[in-house]
Amino acid sequence: MKERLSLAVAMLALIAWAGQAGAQMNGDQQQRAVSEKGAEKIGQQFNPGDMDIDTGKNVFQQKGPNGKSCASCHGDNGEDLKGAATHYPMVVDNVYPIGSTSGPDLIHKGEKQGEEVNPNKAIMGEGVRTLAMQINICRVKRMDAKPLDWSQKHGKDMRFLTVFVKSLSDGMPLDIATDGKAKKYWDKGRKFYWMKRGQLNFSCGTCHVQNAGMRIRGQILSNARGQYVKFPTFRMKKQQTRLMDTRYRGCNRKVRAHDLPFQDPAYRALEVYHGSLSNGLDMKVPGHSL
Repeated sequence: MKERLSLAVAMLALIAWAGQAGAQMNGDQQQRAVSEKGAEKIGQQFNPGDMDIDTGKNVFQQKGPNGKSCASCHGDNGEDLKGAATHYPMVVDNVYPIGSTSGPDLIHKGEKQGEEVNPNKAIMGEGVRTLAMQINICRVKRMDAKPLDWSQKHGKDMRFLTVFVKSLSDGMPLDIATDGKAKKYWDKGRKFYWMKRGQLNFSCGTCHVQNAGMRIRGQILSNARGQYVKFPTFRMKKQQTRLMDTRYRGCNRKVRAHDLPFQDPAYRALEVYHGSLSNGLDMKVPGHSL
């Protein structure tokens, strides 16, 4: 019922905005504006993803088996984490030391979500750590709690918590490191971003750089710069807030390529490069899109 209501309100707002804009635009311009800017206009007035912030705050304050919560270290309202999300993903000396089968080793499409923590699956040594990985490390090491699932279907708490933590940095400029140790991972991410793959022989850049602003499947392709600062973002099509890793896997499938496991090394390197394209822009989480 709530999903139907939010969709109805969003569509009414879109129709109303399109009617106002139509008086000043020709037909082609109006079509482009509704697809390209209409969703953002709606989000400024009513973004269902904002409700995930409140839910995420509740998760943030939930206590683990040892009586500690995220709030125990970072303040009831997460005040100590303001600005933290602007630096993720980042390159660290020990990527994911706790190990988990709901972690980066997750198999294709997530059939084994929810298995117990497995120290043998830890990822040791230098590499890219995402904000989601950091959240799970804190849960296991500080709260004695189980890691959260990454998947869109099973990982609701991860989604809510990520939205809340990232929203604490809203209005602050993104600043993902691309030099020093991060340079080689940035290079790997750039290679993946521009590598053509799948039956359609598309790369990320094919759509979001070379053809940004063009129409595909009835939608306008967004520009690469500015995408990352809005994720997680509420998608009207899915009636759900979507994580960045979910978007990468979805795009891979759209070009008819094999999707990779959640938090795969290639996706994490991609996140460094793709995120850096929006460096300097202010965070705005959750975003709102078609």
